[in-house]
Amino acid sequence: MAKIIKVENAVGEVLLHDITKVDGTKFKGRIFKKGHIIREEDIETLKNVGKEHIYVFEIKEDEIHENDAAILLSNALAGVNTYLSKEPKEGKITIFSDSFGVCKIDVEKLNEFNSVGEPSCPTIYNNTVVKKGDKLAAIRIISLVAPKSDIEKAKKIAEGGIIKVVPFKEKKAGLIITGNEVYKGRIKDKFEEKLRPKLKELLCEIEEKVVLPDVQDKIKDKILEFSKKYDLVVLTGGTSVDPDDVTYKAVKDAGVEGFIRGNPIQPGNMLTMGWINDTPIVAVPAAALFFKRISFDIWLPRFLIGEKIAKEELIKRAHGGLLEAVNGEIQ
Repeated sequence: MAKIIKVENAVGEVLLHDITKVDGTKFKGRIFKKGHIIREEDIETLKNVGKEHIYVFEIKEDEIHENDAAILLSNALAGVNTYLSKEPKEGKITIFSDSFGVCKIDVEKLNEFNSVGEPSCPTIYNNTVVKKGDKLAAIRIISLVAPKSDIEKAKKIAEGGIIKVVPFKEKKAGLIITGNEVYKGRIKDKFEEKLRPKLKELLCEIEEKVVLPDVQDKIKDKILEFSKKYDLVVLTGGTSVDPDDVTYKAVKDAGVEGFIRGNPIQPGNMLTMGWINDTPIVAVPAAALFFKRISFDIWLPRFLIGEKIAKEELIKRAHGGLLEAVNGEIQ
């Protein structure tokens, strides 16, 4: 039950929740912390933020305060390579990344957690690339107090950590440039200068580059060689519907597992992928030469943390697969 007390009569009372100030400019924040003992000089400040009364709660045996609930739930939700804010602020605990890597969220369990009622945990998107110190999630309950049974139920769902970060590790890649026009020196390769920075940003260096003609067996043999030497094999060119383009055929002919040609993401519809043992083999379409972000950029972080992409997941990526349109142009 809550007892209402006029602020003038509240001197000596203990605040059971944070008091927030919103001043109509850019400031929004805590001015009094839970546990603060109200002093005479606080009365005017409380009135200035619209507090004519304060509520004194008698928390029942079967209830839990918002701060205590946030601490319990955040400790259950937080997985490896994360850390928590030092204390609740306005009843909320934040989960941060402790590594440079990919944020992995068990979305099914997250939905179950948020279906309990009082507990609330918004997060960033699953599979987002994060740096150390980035916010991943914020946990609180909706009310000032909640039934302990709700918190225990949500805690049980989250236990073991459903929000974690898989860190990037330094890796090496082999780059196979295909195309008779490049092989014969008629045009200069432009793929390497586009791809090298993208890989380097995720701690993957191109260790070796080779230029091959559009000969299926030669490309296949190089794929097999590189797959034994490097953590990632990237091919360019030869992935379109042109009969002369044989790169994707060479990938399939190399005996990759999980062969996928094409994905419902634009730009980069013709991306081809597969795995030899645990090594990703990826053929990047020409869209990479013209656009800042294509399908390859969506899947690359996942390749580099050792994940394999199933056809079922790839199909679902059609929702949101039309990448950033700016002024009518895909970027």
